[in-house]
Amino acid sequence: MFHIVLVIPLVATAQPGSSVVDARIDTNVIRIGEQVRLQLEVSHPEAVSVIWPAIGDTLATHIEVVRDSGVDTAEATPGSMRQVRTLHLTAFDTGYWAIPPFRFIVNGAPQETKAMLVEVRTVDVDASKPIRDIKDIVELPFSLLYWIRMHALWLLVALATIGSLIGLLLYLTRRKSTIPVMTEAVALPLTDRVLAGLRSLEAERIWQRGDHKQYQSRLTDLLRGYIEERYRVPAMESTTDELLRELRVSPLNTDQRGRLENMLRLADMVKFAKALPSPQENEQMMASAVQFVRETAPRPEPVGHA
Repeated sequence: MFHIVLVIPLVATAQPGSSVVDARIDTNVIRIGEQVRLQLEVSHPEAVSVIWPAIGDTLATHIEVVRDSGVDTAEATPGSMRQVRTLHLTAFDTGYWAIPPFRFIVNGAPQETKAMLVEVRTVDVDASKPIRDIKDIVELPFSLLYWIRMHALWLLVALATIGSLIGLLLYLTRRKSTIPVMTEAVALPLTDRVLAGLRSLEAERIWQRGDHKQYQSRLTDLLRGYIEERYRVPAMESTTDELLRELRVSPLNTDQRGRLENMLRLADMVKFAKALPSPQENEQMMASAVQFVRETAPRPEPVGHA
């Protein structure tokens, strides 16, 4: 079948420095449904304004615009600009169809390209063969790889979200574990705390293992700490004599001050004179300390009646 050679459209001839509009197609013979590429071009000096023709979805009754690239502007030569726009056209009816001229307004003056002709031919059909029915839609088996490829973006977003949540939970868990927890002993009243310390010391059975000095030191430290907080005197930093002088003006009675003095003197003998107390003295020391704390414990104030 003979094909007509590409139609050469109008190229406006002009003097150097003037504007030129051009339109060309890559072929003027297509089969029904095929596409033809049409290129519009304007060459003009740099300071010239160009108004392009309005191009919609169709150029003529039988010519449809499939794709429009838009106008692309570039510098052709120094002081000269080149604007190019490419249209992809198609037709679904056989025959000879005209592409109308394109009208440009270049620096206020109209310029047009020539009309072009496109022949749309039908698809060759072998009449000797029977016409086949349209094939049914074939459902492809499920492919995990294909599904992952199609949903890769969403899978990456989901994995990133899950990873962020896990990281946040780990951060909050570690941060929570580093926050100091207030022990129950800190919240207990003074008397309960000291008695709990004495019971813990007794349960360790330190003097039974021969360490009398550590036993006496820890026991009197508990007593001194109790007295310092209870009576607001520097019991931890004072010697035994200094502490007893401070307590002369305290609410302690004579018997209580005497028992406290005996305990402090015995502890001093063990700590500084390397005295060795008997088992009875160690046991009596603990009993006296517990009795002293309980007797001198602050009494709750009575609730006033309205």
